[in-house]
Amino acid sequence: MPSSGVIRSASLRDLDAIMTLERQCFPGELAYSRRQFRYLLTKSHSTFLVETYKRALRGFVIILYKKGATVAGLETIDVDPHWQKQGIGLRLLKAAEAEMKRKGIKKLRLEVSPGNRAAIALYEKEGFKPLVRLKNYYHYDHKVSRDALSMIKELQ
Repeated sequence: MPSSGVIRSASLRDLDAIMTLERQCFPGELAYSRRQFRYLLTKSHSTFLVETYKRALRGFVIILYKKGATVAGLETIDVDPHWQKQGIGLRLLKAAEAEMKRKGIKKLRLEVSPGNRAAIALYEKEGFKPLVRLKNYYHYDHKVSRDALSMIKELQ
């Protein structure tokens, strides 16, 4: 098991590393743009956390919420492919959930490609329940489908 990195709030100084990681995790049109990340970092109601180890950004998670709402959405979670399956995604998810609880959020929802079995297994293990399959949710094929599985978790 690798040494645990530091989980902290993302800043604009992280933007280049976030873009590099996003392109590794989501090729081509699936990747968020620099403009989208800048908005998520500076203007949206979001929790944007990064995990770093020895100054290298190994992963990040973004949670979006509306002011005063009790339900938040997991927008995306990325882990450097060289560091996957070592608990970084789980640590980021738990840190984001802790932050949501502090903000008074009661439920966390997400959408995931039905072909992303590793992510679904992680989410189910962490207490997310499937709600519905959303037909043609994505604009582009993602893990061989444009559909998404909507899932939700009660935060306690």
